[in-house]
Amino acid sequence: MVPNKTAWMHEPYVGGGCGCLCVGGGTDAERITEIDAMIRHAHVAGHQMGVHVTGDRAIDTVADAFAAAMAAHPRPDARHYLIHGDFLTAHSMKVLAAHGFGVNMNPTIKWTVADMEEDFVGAGRAAYAWPYRDALDAGVRVASGSDAPVTHPDWRQGIATMMLRESKATGRVSGPEQRIGLAEAVRTYTIDAAWQDFADDWKGSLEPGKVADLCVLDGDLLAADPHDIPEMPVVLTVMDGQVVHDTLRD
Repeated sequence: MVPNKTAWMHEPYVGGGCGCLCVGGGTDAERITEIDAMIRHAHVAGHQMGVHVTGDRAIDTVADAFAAAMAAHPRPDARHYLIHGDFLTAHSMKVLAAHGFGVNMNPTIKWTVADMEEDFVGAGRAAYAWPYRDALDAGVRVASGSDAPVTHPDWRQGIATMMLRESKATGRVSGPEQRIGLAEAVRTYTIDAAWQDFADDWKGSLEPGKVADLCVLDGDLLAADPHDIPEMPVVLTVMDGQVVHDTLRD
């Protein structure tokens, strides 16, 4: 991870070092070969892969390994995806989009570490981290997760962070060019998250025939100031058609 200076980066961290892949091998080339073999083996076996990977060079390595496995052993709709993808590069975005692969990013981690990361990768790279706007514009399917218990699994804060790109510690904007809109942010938690799980045919949107998983907020999400979204009360929660939380009847 970046704060530990272990994520494999193309350019050195502040103070030196680029991190490395955390697999077996004594050299970068040997570790890349190991990643390639692991991914190829799982792909050939018919599995979907979700690979935890941080750092731009590590992300490029995994995305390229996905593409190489697909080229050597074509298979329809594998939906492999990167988990975290914090420093997703233009190259990786192109690879993911071309092959129908995805990424699961973590907006509440961005909210938590935005200021801290400047000490490790500098202001420019810290601002770019978790590039939602670029990924969506490149045609990548983007889902969002909390990485709980690293951060609290509160989608409301995630929505606000994707829209505002403000940090938890100071409220300072980090990478305004990577902001996305409300509808786009909601999709990362709903239909595109369901797509990632091969579940978009039965959940992820409110349609006849799909499970009724939803929550109702006390307020107008469409009209709300994004700063207010994290504090909007949840008054009703329905899971698989069953009411599991209802303050309206209390």
